[in-house]
Amino acid sequence: MQTVIAILITLTLVGLNAFLYIRNKQTPVPEGCENLKPDCAACGIGDCALRSKFLEMKEEENGDH
Repeated sequence: MQTVIAILITLTLVGLNAFLYIRNKQTPVPEGCENLKPDCAACGIGDCALRSKFLEMKEEENGDH
């Protein structure tokens, strides 16, 4: 009986996760948040993937290759 309850709880949690994931994807982006770019000037994480992409884009915009 405990196994059945454990399986039901697991299936419920997986189903809830899938439902919320789908609903989140269907939610429209709030107005004013469509084209947000990271502001990496104050970030102290040097090996962040967003930071390296941000710095590359900034260099390209400035013409510094």
